[in-house]
Amino acid sequence: MKIEVIVETGKDGFGCFMSNRSMGQKYAVTGMGKTARAAMADFCAGWEDMKGYIRESGETVPDYEFCFVMDVGAFLNYYPINVTSFANYIGMNASLLRQYATGIKVPKAKSLEKIRAGIKQLSNDIAAGQLIDRPVPQYI
Repeated sequence: MKIEVIVETGKDGFGCFMSNRSMGQKYAVTGMGKTARAAMADFCAGWEDMKGYIRESGETVPDYEFCFVMDVGAFLNYYPINVTSFANYIGMNASLLRQYATGIKVPKAKSLEKIRAGIKQLSNDIAAGQLIDRPVPQYI
């Protein structure tokens, strides 16, 4: 069963929790951390603890596949993306994107779509790029 886990930005760090869409399951796990990665690792450690509890109770451990879904702040924390550079890349005010990244403001649908489109474009640009494997000849 695929379980959606929300990773969101908070005042003091990041948190993970199973979404309401996934609440058909019997067990719930959360995670907290100073970074998105730390919160996700805490969530996974919590699931490992829960599996031990389930086994001790004589029950079968459910076959869950976790799918992490991040808010803007968690996404920009998880991936090594410079917020100012990314804002310039997508044509967004850098200060506003930083406010989204820190959780001070929540992006409205139009801004969120602009960020999503920018991520998709960046992904396509990176996929199309190639690295050279030798020094470039210098022309004098």
